[in-house]
Amino acid sequence: MLSLFALVAALASPPVDGVVSWLRAHGWGAPVRDALLDEVAADLAKRLDGPASGPTPDAARAHLVFLLSRAGVADAHVYPLVVRHGDDAGFEAHLPALLGRLERSTPPTHVGVATVGDGGQRTTAVVLVHRGVVLDTPLPRAAPEGFTVHVAGALRRGYYSPRVILATPAGTREVAARALTRRVDAALALDAGPGVYGLEVVADSVYGPVVLANDRIYVGVDPPPLPVVRLAPAGPAAGRTVSPERALAALIDRHRAKAGLPPLRWDAELALVAHEHAQDLARRQTLVHAPPGKGTLVTRLRARGRSAAWVAENLAEADNPRRALEAFLASPGHARNLSLASLRDVGVGVSGRYYVVVLATR
Repeated sequence: MLSLFALVAALASPPVDGVVSWLRAHGWGAPVRDALLDEVAADLAKRLDGPASGPTPDAARAHLVFLLSRAGVADAHVYPLVVRHGDDAGFEAHLPALLGRLERSTPPTHVGVATVGDGGQRTTAVVLVHRGVVLDTPLPRAAPEGFTVHVAGALRRGYYSPRVILATPAGTREVAARALTRRVDAALALDAGPGVYGLEVVADSVYGPVVLANDRIYVGVDPPPLPVVRLAPAGPAAGRTVSPERALAALIDRHRAKAGLPPLRWDAELALVAHEHAQDLARRQTLVHAPPGKGTLVTRLRARGRSAAWVAENLAEADNPRRALEAFLASPGHARNLSLASLRDVGVGVSGRYYVVVLATR
């Protein structure tokens, strides 16, 4: 859940004290200061310090993903805030607007803060994360072919039935990692040839399945020394207008075709459910599958008298449909959803930068 905010404001007190105090006062608890997140925040502040226009949201997000991976931070729920400010007054007055997007289902547990610049212009980066699983050892950033990676750690209270999803160059596999205690414990062989492997830790909760960790492992290839930012593709041909919903559906069909799967059937009712959820995400400015008061996808479908044998939901925040697909493919669980042969119907909803894909089988 990566979303970036820039705000011209003044600073009232040391940034970390202001953030922690505001969270505690509003019932969020006090996140733990994390040295690795401090390093990420420092690099992020340096990257975004400068002209108010700055990089595009997707370019900034690519840089943040790179910084997190390089630091060995695999938390899936990340809330970065970037504040441009001058003197030391007024910072806390802006925190409700900035932090009001946090979800009660994934409250921030750890924080990193850093400020760059001096004089009349400074930039402060705050990186909040929800750490649903505390791994015994960080996941490796690079590994040789055939290496076995051990994913072990403790689940935060409220999570259960953990499993690990591994996306390899040859396909996706899922390993149950259940134990009598709230722990993840799984061993996965990186034996599908050289390439970039995606690894996710998923667990169940009262809000449905939740991705707790998401990381990439470079197997038999060198990890990138700098963030990778893809150039935007050429726009549609002149005179031809395609809605972002239909454009994303077409991109998904093209991706499925590479795996020999048939195209998905467009379903207007699923599209309506997806559109309503996309609007709700845009209002909240966050990505969440089961917002309070709305329920899970199954709940939302049942409210419309709709049932399905199989359902899945993909969420992304992106500049355009192609970027949304890239975000899906960067998540092993979301990528697997797009390639499940059991899912035949699709509806897509878009509201601003928020994309929702509902997959089902009638």
